[in-house]
Amino acid sequence: GSRGDVQDGLVLQGDQGLFTQAVSNLVENALKYTPTGGQVELRAVRRPDSRIEINVLDTGPGVPAADRDRVMERFVRLESARSTAGVGLGLSLVAAVARLHKGGLHLRDGLDNGAGAGLGAALVLPVTAS
Repeated sequence: GSRGDVQDGLVLQGDQGLFTQAVSNLVENALKYTPTGGQVELRAVRRPDSRIEINVLDTGPGVPAADRDRVMERFVRLESARSTAGVGLGLSLVAAVARLHKGGLHLRDGLDNGAGAGLGAALVLPVTAS
């Protein structure tokens, strides 16, 4: 199943098309790698430092901590992803959008915290991102 939790009153200034594409890529990625019966969540909150954090978390196979920086590079796909369609641009595009708007993309454990499964992708952006 999927669910969302978005805090009221969140406003970003920047390129709407790029933001939409970045979040869409994160959600599509989570849905693609989460098996039937798994869970995908979208959360958006204002952090204590006033930046906005958009999280997409899943119960898929996850990405080992040692590979997390590498999978944000263009055309990099893990061996475990070879059987699914794609060329390895999804996370690299999100990371590029984040950098363009003076933010960042951070990968961590997903919804199966402690079980070594799931991926959490946090797109962190300043309120004024232009």
